[in-house]
Amino acid sequence: MTANSVELSRSGGSVVTGTTTEGCDSAANHEVAVKASSFGLFNVLVIAIMLPASLSSVFSTTSMSYVFPIAQCDLNLTVDDKGLLNSVTYFGMLVSGFLWGVLTDLFGRRKLLVFLFFFEGIMVILTGFSQYFAYLVAAKFVEGIVITGGVSTVLTYTNEFHSAYHRTFIPVINGIYSNLASIVLPLVGWSLFTDSMNLSLFNDGMLLRSWNIFLFVTAIPSFVAFVFYMILPESPKFLMTVGKREEALEVFRTMFRINTRRSRDEYPITTLVDESKLFEDKLHGGHVTSNRSNMQALKEGCQQIQPLFYPPFLINIFIVLTINFGLLMGLNTIRLWTPQLFIALNNYESLHKENGFDLCGALSQIGNDGQASNETCFVNYNNGQVYLHNIVVSVAAIVIIVCSLPLMGKFKKKNILCGTGICSGLCGVFIYFSTNIVMAIALISVNVGCTYIALNVLLSIVIDLFPTSLRTIAVSLAMVFGRLGSSIGNVIFPPLLTSGCFFPFLTVGGMAAGKYLQSFTQNFKIHLVIGSNTACCIDRRDIGNPM
Repeated sequence: MTANSVELSRSGGSVVTGTTTEGCDSAANHEVAVKASSFGLFNVLVIAIMLPASLSSVFSTTSMSYVFPIAQCDLNLTVDDKGLLNSVTYFGMLVSGFLWGVLTDLFGRRKLLVFLFFFEGIMVILTGFSQYFAYLVAAKFVEGIVITGGVSTVLTYTNEFHSAYHRTFIPVINGIYSNLASIVLPLVGWSLFTDSMNLSLFNDGMLLRSWNIFLFVTAIPSFVAFVFYMILPESPKFLMTVGKREEALEVFRTMFRINTRRSRDEYPITTLVDESKLFEDKLHGGHVTSNRSNMQALKEGCQQIQPLFYPPFLINIFIVLTINFGLLMGLNTIRLWTPQLFIALNNYESLHKENGFDLCGALSQIGNDGQASNETCFVNYNNGQVYLHNIVVSVAAIVIIVCSLPLMGKFKKKNILCGTGICSGLCGVFIYFSTNIVMAIALISVNVGCTYIALNVLLSIVIDLFPTSLRTIAVSLAMVFGRLGSSIGNVIFPPLLTSGCFFPFLTVGGMAAGKYLQSFTQNFKIHLVIGSNTACCIDRRDIGNPM
């Protein structure tokens, strides 16, 4: 048997080194244990189950952008109402995002995922019964409260079944899944949206139109994710963190058996490090007690939040929050208004064929459609080209993300983050200068694709920067600020539309592409490209794992 010296991963600022051998009794940390379980079918299944989870989250945040152009007459929607429908889910996410992060780190990833996706499916069905604007807004707000926990927890849960090498690709795969969801959603709308679909319930007391049925269909991924996460085990990393080493060891043995087709008894690791003792920090909290009660877990949860606001984590979390705010503001404003933009272009060209492509003319139509909605409301169901354009944007974004995969191992994450952030911001501004539909689609595609890359690289950086006891909390807090940016972007977009053609793209693309912010800490050198899209270059010095 060959001995392999292994440097265990950094956790909470501590580095543990040891030697592992086949059948060795020395304690192994998570990184060593997960490598010993190999990469195989089990990992593929965990990654595959991210797909319905991604479909659920994207459907929840994006469905309104396809519904309100069809439901604008049924609900008497103004352009400001449309902006509120796009943003209200993110407002719901703001309310509970940080809470779900705390609860997930306290009670486990799997338990929360099972609960959240089941409740999310129920909420989407209730949303599908909407008959009034106020009810729809309230239902989407509650839906946002629920879905936000699943978004961050799925990434953390999936990462914790993989070694450091494979964790680099998980956020990228998640970005691909999100764009696949953006392909599926217009296909569902294309197949369902029609003026002839009317279902009467409760003695004609409720009329369900095609957009109601569309919302019912978007609940399917949530229930699929619920079923699969019921089957999967708890994250071994979480089990180790709370001191349940034997349970974690059983999970590793199961992974080993499925991945290698060998007996569980052949798994070389017999003892795991008690990671509940690695995170103890008497000054700023961070202690995790094994076999703790719920009240004790809540008390320790409050203590675990504290390290985020003290060095060395304070500067890290500040940078992450700033970048994520800008990235998601730009991404979700452009992404959620793209279907309406294409519909407006389609309607404008059908009414003004002699003018040809006129982006500003189409935008003025969006800005003025609310004033006439009570008098001459009209819904154009002949939008095949519109759905096709949205599909092209998503496919192109996937191609961009896939092409970025080889770059992950060749360039530092900070360089990828800076390059893609600047590129997405410039493309957001240049949409205004589009002279034809092909150019508009290309610029939107590059904007969305590059922003997804930057966002997923940032999430990968978060996994590297924070220990397990703070990881999901940090991701959730980052997403809270990102959703704040998304909410603000979608709320201000309608007034910007009415004020002029250039202002929306100038705002979401970012006015300043070369403004830099430099920190005053010893360990970091930061360059921020600040606008609605924000990129960050982080140069980690004097720290063991360079990014």
